[in-house]
Amino acid sequence: MKNTRKEKLSFLGEPTSAKASGLTFTLAAAGLVLLSFVFLLALAIGGLWVEGVEQKEWYLYCSFLLSPLAFSLVAVWVLRWTKTPILQEVKLQKCAPKYFLIAFLLQVGLLSLSQLNDLFLQFLARFGYENTPIVLPSMDGFGVVGVLFAVALLPALFEELIFRGLLLKGMRSFGTAGAVLISGALFALYHQNPAQTLYQFCCGAAFALVAVRSGSILPTVFSHFLNNAVIILFTKFGVGEFSPIVSAIVLSVSIACLVGTLVWLVWFEKKGFKKEDNKTARKQFWLAAAVGIGICALTWLSVLFSGM
Repeated sequence: MKNTRKEKLSFLGEPTSAKASGLTFTLAAAGLVLLSFVFLLALAIGGLWVEGVEQKEWYLYCSFLLSPLAFSLVAVWVLRWTKTPILQEVKLQKCAPKYFLIAFLLQVGLLSLSQLNDLFLQFLARFGYENTPIVLPSMDGFGVVGVLFAVALLPALFEELIFRGLLLKGMRSFGTAGAVLISGALFALYHQNPAQTLYQFCCGAAFALVAVRSGSILPTVFSHFLNNAVIILFTKFGVGEFSPIVSAIVLSVSIACLVGTLVWLVWFEKKGFKKEDNKTARKQFWLAAAVGIGICALTWLSVLFSGM
């Protein structure tokens, strides 16, 4: 049985870190597409695909749970392929408590950039683009708990596992700056939506920097969850624009947190990836990630043109 499994995977070659990293992105993108197709096919076969089903609570929850499910399956496969002990990886996630404080302050700072997506959509609107808002399940009563779990906690956990864990781990040959920027770009691209591009890039790059410095994804899971939870709770309680004075204070504090944490992470933290003259590793990464990049880019463009 083991020999048969090895023969089936022989076309992938040796499971190098760079190759595993690129494959992580490709499998995450392809896995979500496949699960979405299976889900819709099951609805059609079961006679559940009827008009208005997209607004049903169970459908909305299922649509949000597909990505964490795909990510969990990808993570298990990659760890098995690379023969990485899961318990060992869990133990390696321990880090100094200060990184949780840094992650918290960084997230407060990132809120100052939260309007980037709106500004980008305003730019696209000049060319006739109309954005289709993301519909969340009902947050009436205890519904907000379910939304926080499905839309805030699970995505934070599994997206960090994939993007700041398995993906970032194999990008050492790019150096710290290269790995951080590429990780942020792939994170934004994976969202496959013009409405989730610029801010997601900033968050992805910032989270990657924290993960590199701390050697752990736990602070970034914390920060990512806070980001999602704040958006959900603001929506729940109808928090919109503040008064000019309050807005100025909030923006000033947010910018100070962003600048302060970035200065600390860039100039005072020493741990990072030393750029290697390893063209083979970089080539392996891009080749392995190419299919996933193609899938996400095509989907992003299809959403853009469908909104024109």
